[in-house]
Amino acid sequence: MGLIRFLLACIVVLCHTSPLFGYQPIPADLAVQFFYVLSGFYMTLVLNEKYHKGSNVSFYKNRALKIYPVYWLILILLVVWGIFVYLMGHPGTIHFYEYASPLGFGTWFYLIFANIFIIGLDLTFLLGITNGKLFFTGNFLRSDPNVYQFAFNSIAWTVGVEMLFYLIAPFILRKRLIIPVALLAGSLILRIYLSANGMPGHPWDYMFFPTQIMFFMAGFISYHLYVRMKKYPANDLLLKCSFGLMLIALVLYSYLFANTYIKQAIFFALITLLIPGTFMLTRNSKIDRYFGNLSYPIYISQMLIINITRANSFPKIFGFGFTTLVIVIIFSILLERYLSRKVEEFKVNPN
Repeated sequence: MGLIRFLLACIVVLCHTSPLFGYQPIPADLAVQFFYVLSGFYMTLVLNEKYHKGSNVSFYKNRALKIYPVYWLILILLVVWGIFVYLMGHPGTIHFYEYASPLGFGTWFYLIFANIFIIGLDLTFLLGITNGKLFFTGNFLRSDPNVYQFAFNSIAWTVGVEMLFYLIAPFILRKRLIIPVALLAGSLILRIYLSANGMPGHPWDYMFFPTQIMFFMAGFISYHLYVRMKKYPANDLLLKCSFGLMLIALVLYSYLFANTYIKQAIFFALITLLIPGTFMLTRNSKIDRYFGNLSYPIYISQMLIINITRANSFPKIFGFGFTTLVIVIIFSILLERYLSRKVEEFKVNPN
């Protein structure tokens, strides 16, 4: 499913820039939640088939090696860019730190920790700031400045949600079906409850980890469907149909009916059912794996490239979105070749 992950990452880039020749992709929040479903599937797969119950430390180490080296490089470049923009007199991330100063020790500690280690960046959408101190709020947009504006890599909060899932994954994904299904149901009920009680939108339906667990657990269900499918001879036509339907659902989502909660529910139910066949079709493809390896570098580096291409003086061939996407892909190929592959050598074998 590497191509699917690659397309999702590219779609998020377009959502943060501009449409590609008029094409309207799937909304960014649904693309991210699609990633969560895939993550739930892959983590259930590796924890049940690669890491035995005593190898949780190896699992955490390998996840950290996958995430942090690329993220830290991008973070350093974003800080350098932020300093450059600040010295040039243009608004940027450092401007928000200056505007909100002086910051309290607790505020500094949280912001530094979250920016470096990602965990906690999702909380920026549950916080406000006044007189340099942070406080919990139900509407992060009422804070001036918004706390999420203190993140140098503002897209990384979604990775923070992923990492919260990684922390609990070894303790729930090896369980019987009842526990993940109960978590899915509880997450969905909480989402409905919040919506019915005056909290229908962001952050509660997107940035709030308890309402996002349902997507990871959908991936858990996909894995168990895959386990059952493996027991029978693979039907090549069926597998190709699964892959084709997933591509159609992803690429044409915005053109199929209005974007309602019912449409979203049907979309994610369909994705959950199609993942096993799509994975079985593509799991041995080196090309598909390569595209998949590019998805994280594309996703995590996009804000750096967007900040650069957004400048009025930067030439935008065929538009803001196209130019940014091409540069992000090229940059990600270099990251994958010269950093991610090198880091792979330090991954530990499950023990």
